Amino acid sequence: MGSVRPPCVRARLLRRWLTGLLLAAAAIACATQAPAPPVAGTGTVWGHLRLVPREGVTPVKPGASPYGDRRMSDVEFVDYSKPGFAVVHLDSGPSPAGTAQLVIRASGVRTRLDPPHAAVGAGGVLVVSNASGAAHVLSAPGMGRVHRLEPGQQVEIAVPDAGEQSLFLLDVARSEATVFVSPGPFVVVSADGRFELSGLTPGSHSLLAWHPRFPPARAPLQIAPDSVVRVDLEMGVDQRDDEPASAPANQP
Repeated sequence: MGSVRPPCVRARLLRRWLTGLLLAAAAIACATQAPAPPVAGTGTVWGHLRLVPREGVTPVKPGASPYGDRRMSDVEFVDYSKPGFAVVHLDSGPSPAGTAQLVIRASGVRTRLDPPHAAVGAGGVLVVSNASGAAHVLSAPGMGRVHRLEPGQQVEIAVPDAGEQSLFLLDVARSEATVFVSPGPFVVVSADGRFELSGLTPGSHSLLAWHPRFPPARAPLQIAPDSVVRVDLEMGVDQRDDEPASAPANQP
């Protein structure tokens, strides 16, 4: 005979179940909710970024290799249900500049640049700090910079131009970070792929998505004063940069 839970235990379990259900519903509502009305005279664009596998490729579960060749067993799996680190930005408009921070960390036998991906606006600053217990040599070849950083030391590097910048530790193998420098307004997408850019200047723009492992996605964007526009983007190795990723949908 199975044990029967007392009424108080059943009540607690029911409350937990209902709480979980409400939290899940709230998360779904937040992910699909349209933004608030924009500031007068400006516009807002929002939407979702979705990764699309190459035609004919069936993704496998995380932790497993999608490749039959054992020589490819160390290839990192792409979870197409989540975009990971990605940036949605405009090709024009004032850049927010700002600051991106990287840290040299040592854990066990591994020393790395953390995080492996970051974003900043053109005209911003990249700050790299050495939180490890040893000196390391930082190289930013695209910006013509090499710095030796002692433990606890940091360096500030100006990033005036848009584009993708790679940074390395010359004395540590496989210690690389990539910084995307946006030419205009930008946002890092959320874990579920949602993005929102507000305070945009009215006019014709291109909306682009950058990802460290896929070609960029692009869609035309027309911003009218006091408008909210939804544009959903798709990225994949078969996506052509010269074609819109999706058609924009105007929101009233």
